[in-house]
Amino acid sequence: MLGAYWNARRDGLEECAENARRFFAGLTEIDPLLAQWYERGRSRKDALERKADTLNVQRLEDLLLKGRNRRDIGREVIEELGFKISLWNGAVDEEAEASLRIHCGSYNERIGNSIVIDLPYQSSGWIEKATSLLALVVEIWKPRWAGIMSERAMQKRDFDGAQPFVDWMVYVPRSVKAVPPPGHVEPLNGLGSIVVVQPDPPVGDEPGELSRIRRVESLLAT
Repeated sequence: MLGAYWNARRDGLEECAENARRFFAGLTEIDPLLAQWYERGRSRKDALERKADTLNVQRLEDLLLKGRNRRDIGREVIEELGFKISLWNGAVDEEAEASLRIHCGSYNERIGNSIVIDLPYQSSGWIEKATSLLALVVEIWKPRWAGIMSERAMQKRDFDGAQPFVDWMVYVPRSVKAVPPPGHVEPLNGLGSIVVVQPDPPVGDEPGELSRIRRVESLLAT
């Protein structure tokens, strides 16, 4: 999965919607499995009747408003928690399925903002696409950190969205000059660095992989 996280930031509805439009346009160029999205429904059939026009700012504003948090009593909107969108790509094959959640515009100090994409397993060429996807998220949403990581690693190594989690790739908003081989750094102009720990996604239990991850963690902590 891809996760990007940032602290309280009072982005308004129009700004969130325009960022989302640019984001979805970029996803379309990166992979066809990320080109169409549907609102959640009571069933698969119901969801497939709810195709989202993700390149239309007005429709995105409607979705963002629809996803606001409300109080249990009185259903009053909790303004400080911003806006949310939750979508699914409608794939029939489970290996091609993807889902996406956007939380933006929250200015509550305890509840930040995030982008989370559950990526499709079936898509070809992810090794080449992954850095482009991460760079797209960084360019548009300006997160405090972002990464591409496995859910298995997150469970085994106590994932905490408050700090960078190193698995396959991680973005940090500062310059990183170099990392131990076979890893490498991809600088993003004026935005920081994407650190690629190794060419292929970690398997999860291989000692050499864990050693490389720990070395990158130590480097980023300094």
